[in-house]
Formats: sequence, structure tokens, C-alpha cells
Amino acid sequence: MKEKEYEISMLFPEGKRKALTFSYDDGTVHDRKLAAILNEYGMKGTFNLNYGLLGKGEMETVNGIETDFSRVEAEEVRCLYRGHEIASHTYSHASLTGLPKNMAATEVLKDRYNLEQLTGELIRGFAYPYGAYNSQIEEILDACGIEYARTVESTGDFSLPEDFLAWHPTCHHEDERLMALAEKFCREEKDGPFVFYLWGHSYEFAQKNNWELMENFLKYMAQYKGDIWCATNIEILDYVKAYRELKRSTDGKILMNPNATPLYVAMNGRKYCIHGNEKLELPS
Repeated sequence: MKEKEYEISMLFPEGKRKALTFSYDDGTVHDRKLAAILNEYGMKGTFNLNYGLLGKGEMETVNGIETDFSRVEAEEVRCLYRGHEIASHTYSHASLTGLPKNMAATEVLKDRYNLEQLTGELIRGFAYPYGAYNSQIEEILDACGIEYARTVESTGDFSLPEDFLAWHPTCHHEDERLMALAEKFCREEKDGPFVFYLWGHSYEFAQKNNWELMENFLKYMAQYKGDIWCATNIEILDYVKAYRELKRSTDGKILMNPNATPLYVAMNGRKYCIHGNEKLELPS
């Protein structure tokens, strides 16, 4: 039997075809409201923090609107972001492409180290300050133990990246296509996998008094949670990595999962689970 007759596609945990994830930068005090809203709808987010700016107070006027850009306090980080992911955004919000290699590495490692000491968690994710990156910066992140990094280059689609150190989001929350993309995502009937990746800064909601953008988006997505895995960035990365390590026989019929994580696949409209350290023989 030819291998193409055993063509499979990846599914997310519990056999879900879609995943929804969020990424919000800078750790301003408005994360308090954003985290509460995400919690209310049972969603998970990734919050990208600058350790060196925690607790700093700052007011700024943008477009005639005075906005509080103060950062959250270090002592509230564990509680505030419980159930979510904390990732790095450099120690001082530095644009890495403008720094020598050693200084760029210091910005990443210093932030990662201090956030790990503060939270007791491994910090493996990153968001590029100002969206500035290149292949050299990717190499530095990899050497510093960073496993994925989010850009600011919206794709308008729901695909997974080939290069997780250049993970492009679906869109910013102020994108005029937001709800149209949400509808397209939720009504997609193909096997997938599909990921809706939303990004932004919580202070933007406060600055423009448009929290309803997030509320309306979450209300809509909540209707389809039965087919959507709500996950942090790192949870998606870990699952995809585990899936990419799936072993197959030469004819594609036998699948073996060498990891502890249960993996889900679809073939010919049917869903299958390969439990950790077990194998599955697909039906003819």
C-alpha cells in the first residue's frame, strides 16, 4: 500500500482542529484588566515583560490622550499572570538589531534570568521589541535558550511557522479585519491545524478606550470553544515539537509517539490519538 494513502494531518489536544493564542507586550498596569478579561472567558495569554522596567511609572500623551504607561510591580507578577505564560521582551525594551552581539545577548539573558528568579518558571519565549530582528538576532536568541519569538508582521492567516524564532501573528487587535478573520477561522471546516494568533499592548485599549474590541472578539470565539484549544504560545510550541517527532513506518501505516504527550491526528475524516510512548496502526 502506498504511503500517500495514509496521509495524516495534525490535530491539537483532544482532537481539536484549531488553537487560539494571545501575545501582549510591555507589562503595563493595563495587563491587570486584560488578564482578568481573558480569565473570565477561560482564555490563555502570553505576556512579554521587561524585568528592568517593572514598577516604573510613566505617563505619556499620544494623539492628545494622556495614558498611564506604568509597569506592573515585580511582587504582583506571579499572581497577576497565574495560568498564563510569561515571556521575555528584553531587560530594558532594547531594539536588538541596534546593539553589538554581546549587548544583545545580555539584554536577553538578563531579562530571562531575572524573570525566572522572580517566577520560578522557565522563560523560553520572546517578543521582539519594536519588531526588530534579523537572522543574527535569531541565532543569539537560540544561543540564549529562547525557543520561539514573535514578530509584529501580521499574516492575516492561521498557519504555523516553519521558523518559530520568526513567529508571525495573525493580526493586531486593532486590525480592521479582526472580526472577519475571527469568523473565517471559526467557520473553517478543513482538518487544519489552524492557529489564530492575536497580539498587541494592553495600554492601547486604555489609550483609546476601546476594550470592547477584545470583549467582542472573546465573546465570539467563546461560542466555538468546543473546537478551539485555548493555549499559551509555549504550549503550542511544545505540542508542535512533540508532533514533529512522531515516528512513521516506511509505508506510513504505523505511527509511534516517543514523547509523553498524547498526540492527535486526522485521516480521512477520522480522529486518532497516539498516547505517549505508544504506537498506532492506521486502518487500511
